[in-house]
Amino acid sequence: MSPKRLSAEERDRFSWQLARLLYRTTRLFGLTGTATALICLSLPGAMEFTSYLTCVVLLAVLAVAQTVMTYRPDPLWMILTYSIGLSTIAAIYIPAGGQLNMGTGSAISALGAWGIGSMATILVSTWGQLVCLALAFLSTIGTILALSTGINPRTLPLLVFISVGWGVSTMFGLWLRSSFPRIMARVASIGRAHNVERRATETETQRHRDARLLHDTVLATLTLLAHSGVGVAPEALRAQAESDGALLTRLRLGESPQPKSSGEYTLTNTAELALGGTLEALKRRFGSMGLDINWHGSGQLGLPGGKLEAFVLALSECLENVRRHSGQTVAHVTLSDDGEVVRGVVTDAGVGFDPQAVEDGRLGFAESVVARVRDAGGSVRVFSAPDAGTTVVLEVPK
Repeated sequence: MSPKRLSAEERDRFSWQLARLLYRTTRLFGLTGTATALICLSLPGAMEFTSYLTCVVLLAVLAVAQTVMTYRPDPLWMILTYSIGLSTIAAIYIPAGGQLNMGTGSAISALGAWGIGSMATILVSTWGQLVCLALAFLSTIGTILALSTGINPRTLPLLVFISVGWGVSTMFGLWLRSSFPRIMARVASIGRAHNVERRATETETQRHRDARLLHDTVLATLTLLAHSGVGVAPEALRAQAESDGALLTRLRLGESPQPKSSGEYTLTNTAELALGGTLEALKRRFGSMGLDINWHGSGQLGLPGGKLEAFVLALSECLENVRRHSGQTVAHVTLSDDGEVVRGVVTDAGVGFDPQAVEDGRLGFAESVVARVRDAGGSVRVFSAPDAGTTVVLEVPK
C-alpha cells in the first residue's frame, strides 16, 4: 500500500511517530558519544586535571543540550548543541598542543562521530536539511584540520572515524525516513483488515443470536400451533403469539432486541434482576403450558450479567425440550455454585433418546443450548437413552 493511500489522520500520526523515532535515535547516538568521550578523558594520564574539569563541564552541558534538542526540536537548539560539541573538541585539542594520546584522540573521535555526528540522523527530511548536514560535516572536518594544522598521520584516523560516524547516522536517518512510511502503511492495512474481520465476526455472531432468539420464540409458538396448542391454555398461547409478533416487528425495523425485548418468553433481563425472580418467572411460564418445575440447590449464582443471561436462556431451552419431547409434566432443575463453576442439571423421567442419533442440523439444541453455553466459555453434557429419561448438565465458569 502506498503511503498516499493513507488517510490524513494516519499520515499525521505516522509522521509524528517517525519524528519521535528519529529524535530518540539521535539522542541515543549523541549521549553515547558524549559518555564515551567522558570515559576516554577519565583514563589515567589522558589530560591535566584543570583541563579535564573544563572538559567535564562542557560534556555535561553538551549532554543537556542534546537531550533538550531532541525533546524540543528547534533549529536554535541544534545550532547550540553543535557549537558546544565543537567547543568541547577544541577544549580537548588545544591543551594537548596537537599531541593527542589514546584518551584524548578517542574522545575527539567519539564526539565528532557521535556526539555531534548523530545530528545527521534528523537532517535528512528535506533538501535544505541535507545542505545543512553537509555544511555541518565540512565544518567539523575543517575544525579538526585547523586545530591539527593539516592532515598528518595522527589526525587521519580521526577524520576517517568521524566521516564514518556521520555517514552511518545519515544512512540510518535516510533508511528510517524511506522505510517507516511503508511499514506504517502495512500496519494500517493490517489494522483495517482486522477491523473488517471483527465487524464480520460481530455480524455473524448477531446473526446466530437472532436465529437463537427466533427459535426460542417464534418457532416454539408455531410448533404449539401446529399441534393445536395441546396442553397449553389459550390465554398463554395468545400472549406468547402477541409477544412474538412484537419481536418480529422490532427485527423488521432493524433493531437488535435484547432478551427482554422478546416479551414474556425471556421474562426478565437477568443482568438486572435477582436470579430468584427469573427462575420463578420461568416456573410460571412453563406451568401455564403444562410443565411443572421443581427447583433444587442454590438460588444465587455468581455469574456476570452476560454469562448469567446465556445460562438462563440455555436452561429455558432445555425445559422447552422437556415440555415438547419428554412426555412428562414434571422437570427437575438442580443449580449449584462451587465458587469456580456454575452448574445447572435438568432432569426428566421421560421417553429419552439416543444422543448419537440426533441430526447435526437440529438448530434448537445445537444453537440455543450448546452454542450459547460455549460462547459463555462453558460446556454442555447430555445423558439419555430410550425409555430412560434425559439429563442435561450445563457448566459455565465464573
